[in-house]
Amino acid sequence: MKVLFVQNIEGVAGSEKYFLALIPKLIEIGVICEIFCVHPINKKDEALKFYELLKEHNIPYKVLEVQKYYSLKIIKELNNYYKINNFDLLHSHLIYADYWCALLKIFLNKKAKVISTKHGYHEKTYVKFCNKPAEIPKNIYYYLFKFTHKFIDKSFACSYGLRDFYLKANLIKPNTMDVIQHGFDYPDMQNFDKTNYRFSKNQLVVVGRLIERKGHALLIQIMPNLLHKFPDLVLIIVGSGELESDLKRLAKELKIEKSIYFLGFQKDVEKYLNSSDIAVFPSYSEGLPLVVFEAFNAKVPVVSFDSIGCDELIVDGVNGFKAKSFDTDDLMNKIEMLLTNVNLRKEFIEKSYNKLKHHYTLQRMAEETKNTYLKL
Repeated sequence: MKVLFVQNIEGVAGSEKYFLALIPKLIEIGVICEIFCVHPINKKDEALKFYELLKEHNIPYKVLEVQKYYSLKIIKELNNYYKINNFDLLHSHLIYADYWCALLKIFLNKKAKVISTKHGYHEKTYVKFCNKPAEIPKNIYYYLFKFTHKFIDKSFACSYGLRDFYLKANLIKPNTMDVIQHGFDYPDMQNFDKTNYRFSKNQLVVVGRLIERKGHALLIQIMPNLLHKFPDLVLIIVGSGELESDLKRLAKELKIEKSIYFLGFQKDVEKYLNSSDIAVFPSYSEGLPLVVFEAFNAKVPVVSFDSIGCDELIVDGVNGFKAKSFDTDDLMNKIEMLLTNVNLRKEFIEKSYNKLKHHYTLQRMAEETKNTYLKL
């Protein structure tokens, strides 16, 4: 069986990490895989970071550089590559790939079979309406999602919360979308020199793109109060993105810039996680956040909001803390509780690690994905 993954590439985020884990495992269990990558010219440098990782993981890939994502050249090139190399299935990811594959089926290759993995929804809309999906605006993204869904043979969401969001938003009908939760086989952490990863006696870390949905601003806003009680506390921010200058400006306005480290994109994320006391994920919503899995494996306790995706991985008070969505006072209180309770941190770490190793496994995710291919 030959499967061609399809996605637009603009850097290394959750879906890209998903590819780096899933594709080699699928190849190991007998599925021949390749990924068709499309990037715009103005995002070439960001895309190259992902292509280097594909090489490191021995994942075959094809690159197409374009001016705009609505170029008809994409559909033509994708169809030619699909046919010439005798692929059995197209596996699309994110709305652009869904759109290209839908048009390919309509105009060029009606016999093509398409499976789609749903990782999220339109960023700005998702931020604003994640807790009230029935009210999402009927904009072009909404209709594009519904349009592409009609021409995709099979689709699955990466979390139950995300599928519920689609149902409540009237984007899909009941029983038209499955769920395959993420799974990973992370190597155990080895001992390492933490000198370059530990910046103070008390350390928080947040990992993720610097975009509104990740909620960095909410975390920075509570730092002055946390510093009042823990003067030596520092916040490590790992990731890059469009809001970097705004977040730095906010830290300066609050006069806490010396307590916040903006480290940009880092390959060794797990070392920053392992070297910190608490990983904080104040996201408005997610699909199923891979960085939480990374935190579980790095053996650092997690505090998040009770939001889509995070709520599926964390049982409040059992293997982590979930603050009420967007309630910064509750978020601050949960962080304080963990900073002052070493035994509770150890308990959360043990239970999260066990959950990761026994349920959220790469073998399970790969087998469920392969079975979906076989059914189609």
